[in-house]
Amino acid sequence: MAKVNKPEQTSELTEIVTEQIGDFNSEAARQAEVLRTPKIVIDGIEYDADYLSAPAKGAIASLQFSEAKLMALQNEMAICQTAYFAYVKCLKAELEGKPRKADG
Repeated sequence: MAKVNKPEQTSELTEIVTEQIGDFNSEAARQAEVLRTPKIVIDGIEYDADYLSAPAKGAIASLQFSEAKLMALQNEMAICQTAYFAYVKCLKAELEGKPRKADG
């Protein structure tokens, strides 16, 4: 039976493979960046963001801020509604079986 010689260290091979993968990822990222041009679509019309005026870019920034704020407020409202219904449920459970005060 023939004896198979194994390499003593595999770290060099691992390092080369890792380095090549890193090079590939960097090149892919550069290509994706070149292909990706920011676009703005308003009422079905596409605008190249690189050519927008400073006021237009400011308006976009304000829109993004407003959108984020609205989303945060909607999330906060959902939390409050959930708490409200939990408090109602808790109160109903607490009052079950308790005698009611008679009318007048």
